[in-house]
Amino acid sequence: MATRQAALDSATLVRVGRVGKAHGIKGEVKVRPDFGPPEDFLRYREVSLFKPGTDDRQDYNVSRCRPLAKIVVLQLDGIDDRTMAETLSGSEVWVDKKTLPDLAVGDFYWHDLVGLEVVTESGRKLGRVDAILATGGHDILVVLGGGREYLIPLRKEFLVNTDTAAGVLTVADVPGLFEIND
Repeated sequence: MATRQAALDSATLVRVGRVGKAHGIKGEVKVRPDFGPPEDFLRYREVSLFKPGTDDRQDYNVSRCRPLAKIVVLQLDGIDDRTMAETLSGSEVWVDKKTLPDLAVGDFYWHDLVGLEVVTESGRKLGRVDAILATGGHDILVVLGGGREYLIPLRKEFLVNTDTAAGVLTVADVPGLFEIND
């Protein structure tokens, strides 16, 4: 059964996906993961759902999880039919950060990058990571600073150093990349 909670606590929760359409007639929902393989969802026993634009949080126990290709089909306690499942469409799926899989050395989660100061190898301060856009080809860092927006491919050849402890992300000096919006 769902429990209504307070607003989003981004210090302990992290967004891991978004609910798409209902699946079948027994209350299952399709979820598109934000990152990682769909099998990562097998470790999440509880999820918090948020409707975009609200602070309304619903907590659910996950009674069944089935990874399918690039999506996950979840059965949530208390969601027993298609009509109930359809009301969850568009909700963001959040989990406790402690339940995330461990990462290999040098890897990071998106939420670790948001808010980092971005500087180039030559020391130019660009601003802070505001968001990360998922695209078909590769993800994009959205950096805001000095009244400008910089879109930087989130690829190893562009990232020189990620120091989350110091709050700094160093990117390569790529000719033309930072002047593209001039």
